[in-house]
Amino acid sequence: MKRQFENIRRRASQSVRHWWLFMIAGIIGIILGITVFVFPLESYVVLSILFGVLMLAVGAAKLIAASASDNFFMMKNYVLIGGVLDVVLGIFLCVYPEITLVLLPIMMGFWMLYNSFVLIGLAGDLDTYGVPGTAWLSAGAILLMILSIIVLVNPFGAGIATVVLLAGIGLIVFGILLCVLSKTLKEVHTYFDTEPSR
Repeated sequence: MKRQFENIRRRASQSVRHWWLFMIAGIIGIILGITVFVFPLESYVVLSILFGVLMLAVGAAKLIAASASDNFFMMKNYVLIGGVLDVVLGIFLCVYPEITLVLLPIMMGFWMLYNSFVLIGLAGDLDTYGVPGTAWLSAGAILLMILSIIVLVNPFGAGIATVVLLAGIGLIVFGILLCVLSKTLKEVHTYFDTEPSR
């Protein structure tokens, strides 16, 4: 039993040692969301580049964390695939902002929807190991899912102002969720670094 605990602890420590990457990506998301509200007129033009920067940061965090997870989380493969897509789409958004202006609502909607499922899955993984506070992560991911569905229902007919508003809210919510995930992962690391009482 002790050997099994040691193995779980070793893999958990490996999995979450890059928790701070999600904190950085979360802070970037919150800053970008606030920027959208502060400069609403310029936001749609700049939003594709800002969104690309966020996708690059999130993609890098996903790839590094998932590569180090040693199959500890059931969502590892989904996180890896999402990380690769984030990096590729992030580069595309930064290099070709004029093209993505047209597709931005759809890309943002699907991106938020996919990440809401990943966050719900990660919350489930953490809950399996008895980590407290994962309900908040799940609730926030469901809110992100609702926002993404609203964007996807009528991405072109909603108007630029609505898209900018939903984008700002979505970026802030996603940034907060990444910060919560980061804090939770840090606590998992501390939890599994503690010797069992028996």
